[in-house]
Amino acid sequence: MKKLRVGTRGSKLATTQTKQTLAVFQEHFPETEVELVRIKTKGDHLATHNLQAIGGQGCFVRELEYQLREGNIDFAIHSLKDIPTTIHEELALACVMKRNSPTDALIIREAGKTLETLPQNAIIGTSSLRRKAHLLHVRPDFDIQPIRGNIDTRIRKMNEGQYDAIVLALAGLERLGLDQTVYYQELAPEVMLPAIGQGAIALECRKDNIEILQMLKKIEHSETAIAVAAERAFLNSMDGSCTFPVGAYCLPKSGSYELTGMIGSENGKIILKETLQGEDPVILGKDVAANLIKQGAITLIEECKNDQKETFIH
Repeated sequence: MKKLRVGTRGSKLATTQTKQTLAVFQEHFPETEVELVRIKTKGDHLATHNLQAIGGQGCFVRELEYQLREGNIDFAIHSLKDIPTTIHEELALACVMKRNSPTDALIIREAGKTLETLPQNAIIGTSSLRRKAHLLHVRPDFDIQPIRGNIDTRIRKMNEGQYDAIVLALAGLERLGLDQTVYYQELAPEVMLPAIGQGAIALECRKDNIEILQMLKKIEHSETAIAVAAERAFLNSMDGSCTFPVGAYCLPKSGSYELTGMIGSENGKIILKETLQGEDPVILGKDVAANLIKQGAITLIEECKNDQKETFIH
């Protein structure tokens, strides 16, 4: 087998999780040589811009997908939560790795404090509408301020006093070993439902590259793949973008799968949730979405989009 070129974002976290994934790949294919290709994405170039304004989560994967389609790389490694629910017709999500922690972590500057005991009007850093809605639902007094940059940058900004706490995916902390060095409170899914696919890593390649497709399939973790398929089907039935407060988490439950989906208002006053069980991930995702739509989800999405339009105009 010739040398394979593997695309990744250049950030410390992306490179770390890519190397961890490739270690698993090479256990299965020890004779295959891999070369890491670091690719700067729009999300990395515009590190200070509002995520929604530059195209939402997809801004972290488009450049890698372009290089895949051009044949400059053989496959790409992404955080699954960055991949839009509809991908380019020439490409395939070939493999989903075993999921790390799916939850969020509230990293707090003053050790010993918690979500409940942080001072009134504490400044919390997050650019995620989903995290903002959940936080304000529990603590309407919080002052939620946007934050961008890599994990180290965000933690440094907090330690400098710009924020009382910040929210990050626990999986990212674990992959970098920071769960051992920073003070944090894990936010259970009951408090903060994770982002679609959070904690999972996906490998993407060209649909017509059968050899690579078959290789990647061999290292897939089927239980994770089914769970995230349900979460992505849920999001796709809603709207497909992450530009409104939306979350979902699916896990195996006595022979089938249980999916909880949520949608909320940005101010946290409304959080709609629905939990169902089923065996087919796509049907399960669609059913949870359908039940939330009956509860008024579409109105919430429209309101959120209108608010964002006004924000960008001003």
